[in-house]
Amino acid sequence: MCQTAFISQSIIRLGTRSYRHSLEALAPNEYSVLQLRRLNRDLNAFYEFLYSQCNTITEQDYNVFGQQLTSMLNTLKNLYTSCKRIIKECGARAEVEKLKMNYNALYELNSDILNYRIKASNDAEWTALLSDASLALKKVAAHD
Repeated sequence: MCQTAFISQSIIRLGTRSYRHSLEALAPNEYSVLQLRRLNRDLNAFYEFLYSQCNTITEQDYNVFGQQLTSMLNTLKNLYTSCKRIIKECGARAEVEKLKMNYNALYELNSDILNYRIKASNDAEWTALLSDASLALKKVAAHD
């Protein structure tokens, strides 16, 4: 079982920060590269934690935080769009690229959880294919 409450709280915290950052980034003098660097660090840590939990996420877990994660991803995309405008600031280019990479990684992980953990668990054909693949891998490993 994944740590649903912690994931949900993290999404709320990071989503709120991202939204505040996107508003501040609209006024470049109000937004600093240091703020973006800290947010990127926290987004990366969240990604690693969510990735470590993704094999235990159930449909019920995803129902708790899925919409929050989607909303946070939209906010991150808006922040990235705002930050592209202030890229001229010294050192901002690298952090803006890290933000893009964090967004892409979280977007892909969300898609993987949704498609391969939630939807696939309800698909009998997909489950049978995975079972067959697992058996084939075990047979290959037994011959080594």
